[in-house]
Amino acid sequence: MAMKNSNEPSSAAGMGQDKAIFILKPMTVGAFADVAKVSAGEVILFLLRKGISCSRNQLLQEGVVADLARHYGFEVVKSPKISRDQDELVIEHEGGAQESRSPIVVVVGHVDHGKTTLLDYIRKTRVAQKEKGGITQHLGAYRVTTGRGDIVFLDTPGHEAFMRMRERGLKVADLAILMVAADDGIMPQTLEALNAAKAANVPIIVALNKVDKVDQKRIDMVKQQLAKYGLSLDEWGGDVICVPISAKEGTGVDKLLEMVHLQAEMLELKARVTGPGIGYVLETKLEKGRGTVATLILQHGIVRVGDFFVAGVATGKINVIMDSFGVLIKEVMPGNPVQIAGFDEMPQAGDIFRVITAAEYKERKSNRGKFPELTSFLPQAEDKNALVIMLKADTDSSKDALTKAIEKLAGQEKETINIIQAGVGAITESDVAFAATAHATIYGFGVKPEAYVQLEAKRLNVPVFSFYVIYHLLDDIKERIEKARKPEVVSKKVGEAVVRKVFDIKGEIIAGCYVKTGKFVRDGKVVVLRDGRKIGEAKIKTLQRERRSMKEVAAGYECAFIAEGLSDFQIEDTIECYQEVEVPKE
Repeated sequence: MAMKNSNEPSSAAGMGQDKAIFILKPMTVGAFADVAKVSAGEVILFLLRKGISCSRNQLLQEGVVADLARHYGFEVVKSPKISRDQDELVIEHEGGAQESRSPIVVVVGHVDHGKTTLLDYIRKTRVAQKEKGGITQHLGAYRVTTGRGDIVFLDTPGHEAFMRMRERGLKVADLAILMVAADDGIMPQTLEALNAAKAANVPIIVALNKVDKVDQKRIDMVKQQLAKYGLSLDEWGGDVICVPISAKEGTGVDKLLEMVHLQAEMLELKARVTGPGIGYVLETKLEKGRGTVATLILQHGIVRVGDFFVAGVATGKINVIMDSFGVLIKEVMPGNPVQIAGFDEMPQAGDIFRVITAAEYKERKSNRGKFPELTSFLPQAEDKNALVIMLKADTDSSKDALTKAIEKLAGQEKETINIIQAGVGAITESDVAFAATAHATIYGFGVKPEAYVQLEAKRLNVPVFSFYVIYHLLDDIKERIEKARKPEVVSKKVGEAVVRKVFDIKGEIIAGCYVKTGKFVRDGKVVVLRDGRKIGEAKIKTLQRERRSMKEVAAGYECAFIAEGLSDFQIEDTIECYQEVEVPKE
């Protein structure tokens, strides 16, 4: 059978004849309905029966699309994917003139160990003062000029939730500067950054920061820690350079840059300076008036205004190129960080960016549906008490990192958190309408709703919160979980007594006891023990002391009780009293 386009299914699909081929890919509910020649409402109804609530424009994950395709009689085939290694292999064998290029250096390490302060000193700008909560929120690229040539720096966040962004930065870097504060030493994020650099096979230079705050003994101790984790320093006969610095004062920074150039010369970095450009997407975001913009590092070739391109699932035509100083330029050469605009869709940080021909661009456009910059998540469990949230972030990397952080929080709190949607951009009226339908809370990270959107949220009773520091957002979710938790009801031992007498009055057996510890309560349950063995248990029907009905009898007093359906009492039996109490969930 000849393969057919997935957008033109056979009329025999689902009718017992040859099945039409469906090439698997993420798509919206509406796009799938068009392919399957059915109404979007029918698809939505099918998904609802599967426990999946969605709208026409909601992007479905591949697994859900595959289930839908099979339901409507398609033969599902996975689309071939080109790996990053394959792309790089193509680059290596494309040929063309090659020239030396500037090194790309990623700065990694634990939060507050001085990464941004170092770049701030080098670039002579006040990036550090602009950060929210002292954390670099986004992956930035900066080209700086030194006495021995240019260096491109990637500034990556240190918070553990941004590990994914940090790993993406290391994949495009030639060298990694591992920032270690001399007063703190090796910290958890230090080890994460170190392991990521090793996994990416990136040479490491250690910048031992804040040496002005400690004595030599402390510095030596931190160097011993580095050796413990496999960083054999050159001063001790190893191959890892360690430069003591003070990022705040600038002490040792010039030597650090000199070491970067020395290492770069040994790597003999080259780039193809002719032909179509290819590189990596570092960051994406939405801007008013320009739509989706992305920060790129170009590794080979040339990129010009007017070029057609592909980046992951996104395509477009470049209409703006801006360098790291905010200057509009017409073209960019390898090794330069730039920001471009002209995307049809939003790519993801880490996607490969390639310049393509107009014909290839047209072909891609004709064979691909347009999906919104939105990721839809399916609930992991049927839990009516789950916290349902919608996430809107200012950049794609923030969205990814926050999703991971929230998933981790859910695991720590042992609670279900359903992220029904996670998108990039401002909080809109349609977001509020969908959240109202799903009974969800909207969290904005780096974005705030307009006044009219806030009024609509208030009218529909949709909680909307905006944060600029990840700790604060996660703390708020944790607080909402705590408030939503219902206390557990447990059976707690509240007293113990010994049987002194047994009475039989009109067929009802009464146990006369002496309360040794705690108390006996009228709504409690008693357990009868004889020689350490359990004889029976029952709920207390009546409780008396000195022939008066009592709610409870404390230790040191005698009492008598009747237990529903329990009559086997003997003198010297031990009686334990239990009461159901509410306790907060841990």
